[in-house]
Amino acid sequence: MLHREPVLVTLVKLVDRIPVSGAPLPGKRGRPKVYADRLIVKALIIMVIRRLYTAYSLLAFLDQDTDLTRDLRAELTDDQGRFPSRRTWERRLQALPESLPGVIGSLGRHLVELLHPWAQAGRAVAVDSTALRAKGRVWHKKHRDAGIVPHSTIDTQAQWSKSGYHGWWYGWKIASGLCGCVGLDPVGSRIDPGQYRR
Repeated sequence: MLHREPVLVTLVKLVDRIPVSGAPLPGKRGRPKVYADRLIVKALIIMVIRRLYTAYSLLAFLDQDTDLTRDLRAELTDDQGRFPSRRTWERRLQALPESLPGVIGSLGRHLVELLHPWAQAGRAVAVDSTALRAKGRVWHKKHRDAGIVPHSTIDTQAQWSKSGYHGWWYGWKIASGLCGCVGLDPVGSRIDPGQYRR
């Protein structure tokens, strides 16, 4: 009998095929990064697909003793066999939105180069937005209108939004778009405060 690799493991392995874009950034003050950004993106893919919203829930999922989690843990270790701690996951996942649009753009351009999906002048557009709840408490409309921030854990830049699946939620949206038109940037993405639209 043939052993088929789970689709989630295959998706995580595809992150290694994303080309690195641009020149490396100049070094920042403080301790250098021990784990590559690709490793953190792999964790993000697992979290999105399995609907895990915190580093703690990611680690609780990976602690399960199944074939899937063993394969995923192997993908989330570095070259020396080290696995990041909970605090490392929290810090690196929190800093990921700054570099994520570039990673998504690199992946889109790489896929267009590999697949040539519009070789015969075809055109296509795909748009997706994902809801991300803000950490901490929510900022109610009456307090927002009055300019009062009743608790320090409130994200004052997030917005309220409503969807058929999630209902009312307070947070952000990741909006991604893929345009297959010749001569245009094939992929773009951004993170916006959630907005209620009819």
